[in-house]
Amino acid sequence: MITSPDGSTPVSEPAQEEISVEKEIEKHPDPDQLDPRSFRIDQSELDQPVVKTALTAIAIRKPEPLEFIRTHPDREYREGPVRFINLKQNREYYLVAPELYRELRPREYWVGYVFLATNRMGRPFFWIVTTESATGRVCDWYTSAVNCAELAMHAWIQVVADQSAGVYLAAPAEDSELLEEPEWPEQSFKELFSIGFKRRVVKDLNHPVFKHLRGRV
Repeated sequence: MITSPDGSTPVSEPAQEEISVEKEIEKHPDPDQLDPRSFRIDQSELDQPVVKTALTAIAIRKPEPLEFIRTHPDREYREGPVRFINLKQNREYYLVAPELYRELRPREYWVGYVFLATNRMGRPFFWIVTTESATGRVCDWYTSAVNCAELAMHAWIQVVADQSAGVYLAAPAEDSELLEEPEWPEQSFKELFSIGFKRRVVKDLNHPVFKHLRGRV
């Protein structure tokens, strides 16, 4: 604010003209830069039903120490007794064809039941639970493993080896009642059995596993 020459009347200062300066936008050095919106999922795609895939392979193994498992409660989804070979050094299991077992020595195979099991990740596997040796010997390891397999039909458990007691213990999940029931494969047990054991049967004396047991080339 300024005053007139005689000092009587205040005179407003002339408003400074606003100067608009348009800054030049610096372009990205990469002309092929990605547009993040191009990766946005269309909601209609999320509403599509999920297509289940058929199993093409099933592991044959024991439960891992920290793994919560379930076994299928339906009697149709287990089989036994069966004779099997356990190559412990590489953790591989093979069924013995009925016509061949007489060629095997007692220390070379065991007797057990095949259970269909699964874990919390929804990955099914076959668990062969030993029930007796080839000579009919039964021990606490065998009977306690069977007990764990039976308990797993109705609850999520961990199978824990108690070395000092010589038994397997079933450690239930703390919130077992709140955990969701497992989703089992839609295939029949016969179909699943064929998938898991199609290359795991010792049928003749020239089978690589039989040669391995006898030290043959």
